[in-house]
Amino acid sequence: MKETISSLNLNSMLPDLKLNEKVVIDKGEVFIHSPGFEDRTLGFKNAVQFKMGSISILLSFIPFNSENKFGEVRSYLSSINLPIQDKDIIEYSRFEPGDFESKIISRLREARTRRVTIDISTMSKLQIMLVLNACKNADVKVKIIYFEAKAYRPTIDEFEKCRKLDKIHQPSIQIFDGVYGVVSASSLASVAMQGQPTAAIVFMSFNDILTQSILNSVYPCRLLLINGKPPVHKWREEATAWIHDKLRKEWQEDNPTYYDKRRGAILPKRAVSTLYYKETVQLLLKLYWELSVDHRILLTPSGSKLQAVGCYLAKALHPDIHIEYSSPKGFVSGYSSGIGSWWVLDFLKIDELISSISDIEKRGFLEV
Repeated sequence: MKETISSLNLNSMLPDLKLNEKVVIDKGEVFIHSPGFEDRTLGFKNAVQFKMGSISILLSFIPFNSENKFGEVRSYLSSINLPIQDKDIIEYSRFEPGDFESKIISRLREARTRRVTIDISTMSKLQIMLVLNACKNADVKVKIIYFEAKAYRPTIDEFEKCRKLDKIHQPSIQIFDGVYGVVSASSLASVAMQGQPTAAIVFMSFNDILTQSILNSVYPCRLLLINGKPPVHKWREEATAWIHDKLRKEWQEDNPTYYDKRRGAILPKRAVSTLYYKETVQLLLKLYWELSVDHRILLTPSGSKLQAVGCYLAKALHPDIHIEYSSPKGFVSGYSSGIGSWWVLDFLKIDELISSISDIEKRGFLEV
C-alpha cells in the first residue's frame, strides 16, 4: 500500500531552523544580500561575522526605490574592510528577472566558493527562489539567514477597524501600493502537460488582488488557497482568511473551512506556518501527488519568505511544477519596523538534499 506524505518523515530530513545563531562567513565564502528599505535589512550587522577574504554580493532592485538602504549596507561592509566591487553588484529587475540567475551563477563560479550564506529578509519571494536555484546549479553549500521585524503592518487595530466597516475590498489595510502583474522566470517555468487543466496553488496574503491577478492571467480550472499561520501574530491568520473570503467562496469546493470556537471565526482548513517551512514542503508534496496525474500545477509563492523557501524545495523536487509570481509595484510606507530575532537554516548542498528526499518520496508514492 502506498504511504501518505505524513509518513515519509520529512521532518528528520529537512534541516531545522535555529534561533539567533551567529553566522560566520569564512575566507572564500560568499554572503548574498538584497538590501531593501526595511530596518531589518541591516540586521546582519549584529548576527554575521565576516572573516578577511570573504566575499559579499549585493543585489540591487530595479526599479530603484529612494528609501532603499543599499548605500548603508555597502558603506558598512567597506568600513569592515570588505569593499564591494562592481562585479559584486548584481541588478535584479523585479518585473523582468531575465538573466539575473545566470549572473549569480557566473559570479559564484568565478569566486570558486564552496559555501553561500543568503540573507532573505528583504528579498522578494521570486528572488528567493531564483537565488536558491542559482546556488543549486552552482553546486555550493547553502545557509539561509532570516530576520524578523519587531512590528508589521497592518496592525490588529487597523484590521479590526476595517472589518467593522465590512468592506468587500480592503484597500485600507493592504501593504502594497499596486500590482505590476504576473512575473515568471524561464528557470522556474514548466512546459509539462501543456493543454491540460491547470490547478493553481496560491498562498494568501494581505492583498487578494495578488491572487486575482494570477486568476486573470492563467484561468485555472481549480484554485487551492493556502493560508498562513504566524507563530506570534496569530490574529493575522484570521485577517488573511477574511480578506480572501469572497474569493474562497467562489472556489468553495476546493477550499474547505472549519469553525474555530475559541476565536469565533471561520478559517480555511488548508493552512501552514509562515515560519516553519517544513509544513509548506509537506503540504505542497501532498497536493502535488493528489493533482499531478491529471492537472498542470501552477504554484504562486505569495506568502511569507520561508514559505517561499518551501515552495522552492517543492519545485526542485518536481520540475513540472510551474511558478508564476504576482508582483506588487511596491510596499506602503511603514510596512515593518525594528529588527527582531533571526533564524538560520543550513541546507548544505541543495541537490544532495533534493536527491535524498526524492528517493524516499518515490518509494512512498510509487511502490506498492
